[in-house]
Amino acid sequence: MPPFFSAIRAIFQFAQTSLFPMIRNDIPESAVGADCAAPIFSYNGAMSAEPVRQTQRFARRRGEILDVASELINVHGTRGMTLTAVAKALELDTSSVTYYFKRKDLLAAACLERTLLWLRDAAATAAHEPDPRARVHAFLRAQFDLHHRQRDPNVARLALLSDMRALDDDTRAPLDDLYAEMFRIVRGFFAFGEEPGARSRSLISATVLLQNVHWTSAWLPHYLDRDLDRAGERLFDILDRGLSTGRAWPIRIEPLEEQSGDAHTRFLHAATNLINRESYIGASVEKIAAELGLSTGSFYHHLDNKDDLVVACFDRTHALLETAQSRADASGRDEGERLAIMVSSLVALQFAGESPLLRTNTYQALPLELRGRMLQRTDQATRHVAGTIADGIADGSIRTIDPEIAGHSVMAAIDSAGMLRRWAERRALDEAAGMIIDVVRSGIF
Repeated sequence: MPPFFSAIRAIFQFAQTSLFPMIRNDIPESAVGADCAAPIFSYNGAMSAEPVRQTQRFARRRGEILDVASELINVHGTRGMTLTAVAKALELDTSSVTYYFKRKDLLAAACLERTLLWLRDAAATAAHEPDPRARVHAFLRAQFDLHHRQRDPNVARLALLSDMRALDDDTRAPLDDLYAEMFRIVRGFFAFGEEPGARSRSLISATVLLQNVHWTSAWLPHYLDRDLDRAGERLFDILDRGLSTGRAWPIRIEPLEEQSGDAHTRFLHAATNLINRESYIGASVEKIAAELGLSTGSFYHHLDNKDDLVVACFDRTHALLETAQSRADASGRDEGERLAIMVSSLVALQFAGESPLLRTNTYQALPLELRGRMLQRTDQATRHVAGTIADGIADGSIRTIDPEIAGHSVMAAIDSAGMLRRWAERRALDEAAGMIIDVVRSGIF
């Protein structure tokens, strides 16, 4: 790997967000689907209407381009990855890269396609296990094995998926289809039969599981190689059995923000909703203003620039996390109840607030300095949750589990609720929030 990318990797590992696992160069391409006979995004930059003849040299060079482009996406986002930068890192002319990928967006799409194909294949392999717990265990084991192997500094990474929404609709459509296919496989891990609410339970369990998988990249770098297997087993135990000792948890929803119609608050809600849908890169000033039916000039009348608004959106998210935690700390009979109150209030906001919390996968497209600051604040909120869990173990309201891993799992469950907003709109708020609480309390099965 060129020294330039070794330096970039060191920066990225420090500021890495909780988005996606990785892949080795030495895994056979046929196993990951990276360079199948007819990839969606072919060498000539067009959707493949017919198979492209692959030679070993062609496949090797294409894989090198994908590796370098993925590294750039992981550091700078899809917009920050350029054909010129990819060519320079490989000591090629830009025309040599455009032979394989005519346009930058198609190269970005091919990187994301490779990631999605790996995840889909990992899910499909796990789906052959005989029961739900064995399927989830095998799926998690595959992710942790990848994390372990990826500690080799000479191994290339898959592209993180968080910037997929910044691609134009036509380019993104096949990727959306791949993600939906993968999600259906994961949802099929669960066997709730025909009982009432079975479809909702499988939807929630699959969403929480996948968000936990994405989230592992945020905390696994803190573990020694020899501790990764143990961390994986502890995460599985938390997902399997939940946090509770068996006692019911209350669904008590504390309002977290006052209704306000001032211009600044309206911009915050519009920007948060748009960033969650289209990523930091995709949420332009023009789109944010249009979301409110205003002109771009009106935007600049209230705010100096887009980055100030984005920072304000992150500040709002972290303030809401802190408000939920402080109000829960002042309530409840024990730490288990306090944790339930915090989670139910945040999930209710995710489901029914004017805008939810910013999703964690929006962090990856931020400039590195800002990304590091935002991740540090999220880590502080997660540590508070872990402290609550540790105190709950001490007072007997939470069963004996790993508090730190459980804290990350709870944060992932809260984050996943933002992806279930449309599902929740068709249900009573306390009923919808209660189903997420049940997963945290009793597990995904």
